[in-house]
Amino acid sequence: YILLGFIMLVAAVLRLWKLGQVPFMHDEFSAFTRLHYDNFLDLIRDGVSPDAHPAGVQVFLYYWVKIVGWNAFWVKLPFALMGIGSIYLIYIIGRQWFNRTVGLLSAAFFAVSEFTIFYSQLARPYSAGLFFVLLQVYFWNRVLFDTKKPTTWLWVGFALSSWLAAMMHAFSIAQAGLVFLTGLIF
Repeated sequence: YILLGFIMLVAAVLRLWKLGQVPFMHDEFSAFTRLHYDNFLDLIRDGVSPDAHPAGVQVFLYYWVKIVGWNAFWVKLPFALMGIGSIYLIYIIGRQWFNRTVGLLSAAFFAVSEFTIFYSQLARPYSAGLFFVLLQVYFWNRVLFDTKKPTTWLWVGFALSSWLAAMMHAFSIAQAGLVFLTGLIF
């Protein structure tokens, strides 16, 4: 657990260090330009429908910036936290599927991977999609392979994480569908 704590600390430092100084990217600005609507209906009709992405992150950002404003740190924080949470979920899944060593190595790799660090610092659907797909895998694994009969909470967790993954990004929709179909085969 000490090693996992160290890995999580490294992941947090790498994702949160000077997060407020990471400038907004073109990808983020494209989403922000679709947030200036007076009501939810206009947001969906004019801000979400013309875009190729599902509505999840766009709706979240619509309400989030109303609460925290446009400060880069606060806008990006939920995405960085989901990136950090993904590291823990990778550890748990690796431990469930193989063993603790595999979980730790997988978490360590993802904690320092430039790819995952970069996309955790963007207010876009990438880290959220990864987080919710990993959460879906965690619940689906528990539903399928726990020795006890699955509880209602496991089913609710699986359904909610599947729905949230589908609301984040087209790729997380595809991945969530593949996870579900693979589970049916098992």
